[in-house]
Amino acid sequence: MTRSSSHRGDIQGLRALAVLLVALGHAGVGFLDGGFVGVDVFFVLSGFLITGLLLSEARANGSISLSSFYLRRARRILPAALLTLLVTQVAAFFLLNFLRAKEVMWDSVFAAVFMANFRFAERETDYFAEAQPPSPLLHLWSLAVEEQFYLVWPALISIVFLGSAAVAGHRLPPRMQLRLLLVFVALAGGASIAWSIYRTAALPPVAYFSPFTRAWELMLGGGLAVAATTLGRVHRRWKVAAGWIGLLAIAASSVTFSSGTPFPGYAALLPTIGAALVICAGMMDSHHRAAVATLLDRAPMRYVGDRSYAFYLWHWPVLIIAQQYLGYEPPLAVNLALLLGAFLLSIASYALVENPLRRMSWTWPRTSMAFGTAAAAVVLTAALSIGALEKRAERFRVAAAPEPELVVAEPIAYRTPGHRARPSADGALPAVVAAVEAARRGAPIPRRLTPPIGELLDERLPYSLPPGCVPVVKSSDTSSRICPLGRTGSSRSIVVIGDSHAQMWLPAVVRLARRDGWVILPVLRPGCTPAKWLADSLCNRWYRWAIGQVRRLRPEVTIVGGAVGGTRGREARSAERGMLAMGRAVKPASGTAVLVGDPEGLVRSPVDCLLSRGASMARCTARWGPAMLRPYERIAERSRRMGLGFLATRGWFCFELTCPPVIGRTIAYKDPHHITAAYAGRLTAVFRAALRREIG
Repeated sequence: MTRSSSHRGDIQGLRALAVLLVALGHAGVGFLDGGFVGVDVFFVLSGFLITGLLLSEARANGSISLSSFYLRRARRILPAALLTLLVTQVAAFFLLNFLRAKEVMWDSVFAAVFMANFRFAERETDYFAEAQPPSPLLHLWSLAVEEQFYLVWPALISIVFLGSAAVAGHRLPPRMQLRLLLVFVALAGGASIAWSIYRTAALPPVAYFSPFTRAWELMLGGGLAVAATTLGRVHRRWKVAAGWIGLLAIAASSVTFSSGTPFPGYAALLPTIGAALVICAGMMDSHHRAAVATLLDRAPMRYVGDRSYAFYLWHWPVLIIAQQYLGYEPPLAVNLALLLGAFLLSIASYALVENPLRRMSWTWPRTSMAFGTAAAAVVLTAALSIGALEKRAERFRVAAAPEPELVVAEPIAYRTPGHRARPSADGALPAVVAAVEAARRGAPIPRRLTPPIGELLDERLPYSLPPGCVPVVKSSDTSSRICPLGRTGSSRSIVVIGDSHAQMWLPAVVRLARRDGWVILPVLRPGCTPAKWLADSLCNRWYRWAIGQVRRLRPEVTIVGGAVGGTRGREARSAERGMLAMGRAVKPASGTAVLVGDPEGLVRSPVDCLLSRGASMARCTARWGPAMLRPYERIAERSRRMGLGFLATRGWFCFELTCPPVIGRTIAYKDPHHITAAYAGRLTAVFRAALRREIG
């Protein structure tokens, strides 16, 4: 006989462990880079507990009442979630800039109807992305996945029970029903994990948020509940060992995993199986003194576990809104203090909202009215806030007059500490030097900019590529149509090949093509960076296809671009190998192959810095150490030795290791790594002169 899953103190302790891993990992505790696996522990726990309750109801009543189930879920989930959404909306409206606040309002609408995961997947959000600040509501993707799963899970269990009885012509014995359900769980869970492994390899950002790649984790917990009677008969000695092995697996994944770990996929097996082992270990009539349950079933752990849902809801908005309000990543001590404040909020919401409402007597009409009204309040708050934010944005949508192209002049020698002056081709343009000097003086940001800050994230491009010419990041496409730009009837062709860092140069390349009579043939795959060209299976297929296209087209010039700037360590070395391999591969089929130097970019998002309190040229300008410059310099040096051309672009953005976000009145960067179309256009003459030097 096993202990009731609904009254197990070790389960609450495991909840506490899971939420602490997530919260401390998000706060930046260095050795918990993989703390996000706490969400996977929650999934297994949820599947175990909910399935156990459904099975108990089926045994007692012979069926499952879907209306009663959803009523219980609404009482459990909605009060704290809707309160969090409303408070986050208010905080975002008053504390964040209008662009980020507007994004929060839209995120809250999707979160209110449990569609946040699809919202973030559709926007091609990378959970670990550093280019853009994360949404304060990003963590609600997991709640959406759970609720989407529970829309179908109780019905599936009912179908297995009722369907098996209909086929057999009579009600099957409970043991046979459980066996059939276990077979179903194994088959459905196996299909889900196979899809998770495939999707994670092909499209990690989408796989992270998908209910189909996560369903197996909840089913794993469900399978434990189905097999609880059998598992309960396992010898105590084996359960004790399983518990410690499971706890070690959770700890190992939280310490060894990082943002670079492909997830969920194979990697998610470690923490989820670990959670399953810990749950199984607690299936004893009483705790063995050596059992993991003895550690987990302690008053402090149970206390945190009881409030784990509320703490999970509050911790992320508190951390992210504080970070965006301050304009920088707070130190660990500040983040830990913020977590303490979030936990105090969770204590209050648990005592005043979550528990009282859950224990009240609710009927469907009352529930529908109460929670429908609360959800409507979230949507109405979002709508009113968006209207007010649009008015706030008006003054940031006035553009400066377009500035002329930068003059090709003898650049100022670019120096780095301890190094001799670079050749003049690597020097900084006078306008860049002037912008750096303005930053050193602490000059304010110019009042009118182009593109306007309010439209920076949606900047219009001066060229048009039809759908299908460039694959979107979230697709698994490894080929595309090649759509000509520039002088499309010309016999002189330039292939532009690479990722989004090659694509960002098209405004300049298309302009020079129209002047000089070239046809531009883009062969692009955003998301497939040079670091992935040789290693990632999807990107390697695109890489080989792209090389084949160059060999077929045989252009006079092939321009290779890719994300290299701002990388370091293994990623930087992989990016260097990818760029040089691509250049070497396309050179025989091209009159000239030219690699574009990828500058280091900015540290902060220009939108957030330029709209921050006390914004100035000094605060928003990036300063790089010499170590960050080496990947660019190694590519420049090795490309020359290999007979490849190289466009030295760093001086078009930076001077003396300093890179300003605004040059003249033009915003240079759309995000920390991609240049704006407006600034690319201003660089047309400079780009044209540099390209002419390389092709002779």
